[in-house]
Amino acid sequence: MDNTKALIFDCYGTLIDWEKGSYDALQPIFQQKTCPDPRIVFETLGKIKARIQAEDKTMLYPAVLKEAYRLLTGELRLWYDEEAAEAYALSVPSWPPFPDSQDALSILKALGVKLVIHSNVDNESFEGTRKKLECSWGKFDDIFTAEDIGSYKPDYRNFHHVLQSLEDLYEIQPNEVLVVANSKRADIAPAKRLGLKTVWINRPEAILGVKGYEDVRADWEFGSMLEFAQELQSVKEDDL
Repeated sequence: MDNTKALIFDCYGTLIDWEKGSYDALQPIFQQKTCPDPRIVFETLGKIKARIQAEDKTMLYPAVLKEAYRLLTGELRLWYDEEAAEAYALSVPSWPPFPDSQDALSILKALGVKLVIHSNVDNESFEGTRKKLECSWGKFDDIFTAEDIGSYKPDYRNFHHVLQSLEDLYEIQPNEVLVVANSKRADIAPAKRLGLKTVWINRPEAILGVKGYEDVRADWEFGSMLEFAQELQSVKEDDL
């Protein structure tokens, strides 16, 4: 960790509690009497979203969510409501940050490393999220979305795009980067296959991108973003 110059964050699930936000936005589904356990709903939703993103790499994220809502209700044999699907599609900006996100980002910003967002959402959705995350500590150095790149993680194209941008902008090499994420499917697994160093933020309630990927091991594991930030701070201070 001591040579780290840039941190590439998966925002949703790592800094933003996407499952809490999604659970709230999916209440028209969860309130139906025949709705299965939330774990089944999220696991099914994750598979549907991944399939849509792989089939149409340029579909904007709100459209992905709306179509996923429709297919989810069909697969689980639940009632479909167009307005509820639209509301879910536009819910990303309302998803809440994890309680430790601000403190962690403040520590990391003070270390002088580049803070880079690499997210599977669209620009408009992330602007709402950005307002929740960028506070007194400052701003992210760079933001790369699926809309900008034209494909969705775990596509290697997304990672190559970010890595090339870091080299062009800051002369930062891949061995000076840490990929910090909760999702093993979309981030940790492809990053490891590309030879990048990885940090898994093990959010205990996480389902999407985590369940079923227990065999994927990151280089480091922490129980929260704050724990990771404090450890990197300690490593950097010892290196002085």
